[in-house]
Amino acid sequence: MMDKWLDSNDLVPYDNQVGGHKFTKEKPLLGLLKHKEGYILKSVEGGTKGKNEVRFYEELRKNESLINLRKLVPLYYGTVTLEINGLDITFIILDDITTDMKKPCVMDVKIGSQTWEPGCSEKKKNDENAKYTNCKEQWSFCIPGFQVYDLSNSNLVQPQKYDKEFGKSLDPGQVISGIIFIINLTINNFIFYYIQFNVSVFKTFLNLNSGYLGLEKLVQSFTTQLDHIRRYFQTQKHYHFYSSSVLLAYDAETLKNDKNTFPSIRVSLIDFAHVTPADGNIDLNYLQGITNLWTLFRTQLLHNN
Repeated sequence: MMDKWLDSNDLVPYDNQVGGHKFTKEKPLLGLLKHKEGYILKSVEGGTKGKNEVRFYEELRKNESLINLRKLVPLYYGTVTLEINGLDITFIILDDITTDMKKPCVMDVKIGSQTWEPGCSEKKKNDENAKYTNCKEQWSFCIPGFQVYDLSNSNLVQPQKYDKEFGKSLDPGQVISGIIFIINLTINNFIFYYIQFNVSVFKTFLNLNSGYLGLEKLVQSFTTQLDHIRRYFQTQKHYHFYSSSVLLAYDAETLKNDKNTFPSIRVSLIDFAHVTPADGNIDLNYLQGITNLWTLFRTQLLHNN
């Protein structure tokens, strides 16, 4: 607990949030807050969802067998209860992966074609299946939102934001240069086929039209980090992740016109309200999506920027 020093007067809505609901005093159980010291506060929602996410972080902190997974998520500092608009609200306290970034470009990529957890209601299944349907069916991931500092336009001083409505409107048929490729991945006699990626969204996010010589290092860095996650999920059998995201972030200020300079990037797994026990089985739903995302970076973006 950190309530001995954490003051609600030091909190502001988190500007770099790109997915999910935004925080307002009228709806304090939604959205993220940022503390002046650089921490992110995520409200613990009522019911089982919030408790499940706290339980996940607590086990991750205490279970040494999960040390490799711990390296893939934001640092967790516990929980705190604060009074917001007359209500006592409990928050999870996390590290902000955009700390020290002057021009943070951030993308939320929700992984998996199935975003509802086993045992949920039929209404929940139907609601989830109705969201980002084309993207999830075709790519096994979707993009709830992103923000980017457009380096090709020097007149823009604020990031351009693309919210969940933009993500829902994405057309899976939009493919750069008509490139279509198929990957065959066989795991435990289960075959996945991946086709047609809309990489124009990622080209916007990565500033690939800016002409900077450091772009290859940027894509290379993301590719390497995504490969770490992919390799972890090839073998992990402790959890299954539903409606969980990979957060991609880089500092556009560190993107130089130098092909030998690596820009500042962070990649992190987030959102664990719907994590369930794996019962000794590989999370094929998540592995399918993260492999898709990694392959997009490795085969299309890395060699075509």
